[in-house]
Amino acid sequence: MSKIKIILTDDHRIFRDGIKSLLSDNDFINIIGEASSGNELLDMLKTHKPDVIILDISMKGLSGIEVTRQISSLYPEIRIMILSMHTDEEFVINSIKAGAKGYLPKDTSKEELLDAVKILYEGGEYYSKLVSDNFLKNYIKKFKIEQNLMENDDLTQREIEILKLAASGLSNKEIADKLFISTKTVDAHKNHIMQKLKLKNTAEMVLYAVKNKIIEV
Repeated sequence: MSKIKIILTDDHRIFRDGIKSLLSDNDFINIIGEASSGNELLDMLKTHKPDVIILDISMKGLSGIEVTRQISSLYPEIRIMILSMHTDEEFVINSIKAGAKGYLPKDTSKEELLDAVKILYEGGEYYSKLVSDNFLKNYIKKFKIEQNLMENDDLTQREIEILKLAASGLSNKEIADKLFISTKTVDAHKNHIMQKLKLKNTAEMVLYAVKNKIIEV
């Protein structure tokens, strides 16, 4: 196995030193650079070409998610793994959308970190058990809420979808564009939703969505 070239990016030197210490005693790892910010990393990539970047989310200046988005566009062959204290669904989803191929919490074990690096290098994706479990719990919770809405309030799957989007603050046109339907269709669905749920306006729709945990605030 050829050496895996890695760049570490975190704005805390002590944390970079710790990760470097964990990885450097492995023959198949080669730390070719360290960066303390997203901008420094982008500059480094002009002269250094890693196989894998280990990247934090919370940094001064550009966030890890924005840096991931730029690198994925400029250097799609580079595999990015987020190593962060944030394990909330929002951070994970946004990281994956930006192009990250792996996501680990900062308290991960050395063994899991090494496994994740190998898997990314070989072209795979890796998400820690904690992250995967959180995804599963949130998926089950949302599924149960939607099932309850369909059974007790007689809403269709499309109406639930429009309820979520409308309660999240999207206009009829934005909802129509997102779902590839007309604004008239969106308006008709919203009227049906309000009739079924006995709501009078969009404000009451938002309150209903918050109360029933259809959206989070």
